[in-house]
Amino acid sequence: MSEHDEPMVIFNEQPPIHVGTVSPSRVLRMVNIAELGVTVLAYVKKHPGLNLLLSFENVDYLSSAVLTELLRINQAIQECRGRLRLCAVSPAIQEIFQITRLDTVFSIHGEGVDVEAKKFARAIALEREEKAWESGGPSAS
Repeated sequence: MSEHDEPMVIFNEQPPIHVGTVSPSRVLRMVNIAELGVTVLAYVKKHPGLNLLLSFENVDYLSSAVLTELLRINQAIQECRGRLRLCAVSPAIQEIFQITRLDTVFSIHGEGVDVEAKKFARAIALEREEKAWESGGPSAS
């Protein structure tokens, strides 16, 4: 399969989250940056309330245009009451988020998909448990 045939983001459902892995080096081309947004936004639209873990394990550079697309994706996910986390973010890319103060907007993690998927799923479970207790506690069996 040639690089042009590869999807920009490959999605994999791991309930209660969905993992999206950005294809290697595809984000570097200006012509493909909009494709990132279109691909992820279409997926978000099909999955309201989506808990998305977006993996950047194959990415070693982000342009400001990619950051703009990530902001659009984050807004769309929040509007549908979902959550977005970024994982496998290299130290160099984490520094970009810090310099731009976007580390206050995004949940950014350096760990890989396996570790962060477990953490994300656990955080969702804890949040649901907390909501159950706030609404009168879990039902007695």
